[in-house]
Amino acid sequence: MTTDIHAHIVPEAFINDLAAEVPAAAPKIENRSDGWYFSYPNGRVSGPFPAGMFDVGARLADMDRDGVKVHALSVPPPQFQYKLETAAAAAHAQVYNDSLIDIARAHPERFVVLGHLPMQDPYAAAAEVERLVSVPEVVGLEVATNVTGTNLGDDRFAELWTTIADAGLAVVLHPSDVAGHDRMHDYYLHNFVGNPTDSTLAAGSLIFSGVLERNAALRIALLHGGGFLPYQIGRFDHGWKVRPEPKARIDRAPSQYLDRFWFDTLTHDRDSLAFLLQRVGADRLALGSDYPFDMADPDPVGTVRATITDPVALEKVLVHTPQQLLTRTVAVSHA
Repeated sequence: MTTDIHAHIVPEAFINDLAAEVPAAAPKIENRSDGWYFSYPNGRVSGPFPAGMFDVGARLADMDRDGVKVHALSVPPPQFQYKLETAAAAAHAQVYNDSLIDIARAHPERFVVLGHLPMQDPYAAAAEVERLVSVPEVVGLEVATNVTGTNLGDDRFAELWTTIADAGLAVVLHPSDVAGHDRMHDYYLHNFVGNPTDSTLAAGSLIFSGVLERNAALRIALLHGGGFLPYQIGRFDHGWKVRPEPKARIDRAPSQYLDRFWFDTLTHDRDSLAFLLQRVGADRLALGSDYPFDMADPDPVGTVRATITDPVALEKVLVHTPQQLLTRTVAVSHA
């Protein structure tokens, strides 16, 4: 089944429940001339996007149009809500995750869930992981590339990464609150430049901090084609050879951790996608669209088919690799 690992959703049922539980984080749905928008209490506006962002029926129609059988449902960046107090953040995560679980249970052949965590409190995040491990519809997690400016390799998250690895859940990293945002206000640079930059920074932090070394079972997916990591991994290696700082917590070249990452196909350029396939292989490359945002690939399956001519590699990228990534490595423990 063709599976998209990069597909966001904010269900209407979640918005209604959130308005009662955590009103400070609940958006309002607005229908404007150019599409649908969410407006948040803090003044942030997200959009435009099609109705499939919040309407499951519209999403299913779009998936059928695009030739996608399964969406791995995940939170869009405005709903990470890492600045909420712990109690509100935990409630927000539970309400969000439960809304996605309900959708996946109603459409078991079309949807699986990437759980959302209250990362501002690693203990609350670990508690949510423990809650989700008993839910078979949850096949992984989505985490931002930083937590309000704190890198993912920071020691405050050390125990959480072990909890996640022990749960057998893959982690999809999505850029948010990107580094250098204050220099990227113009021209939408925070997305074009900021997103791949922050993905690269997150990957570097996980490599050099030793998180991947200490957690051999941890599986990480990088979106937007993996940022600059596949192209600049040689720079990581050279720096590790000639500088003392990168050796503080790892004793082998950074490129030896490259196969610990999975990558989505969202490069917006066939030559770049072909390079990514050559660099990381079809076993680490999975279909990803960024549905339903305007920065999504409007024909994700068509792009992959036009780029990857080898039928074995094509089947891996569209079907087997995403399914492998989204298959738990530890059996579901029913509560």
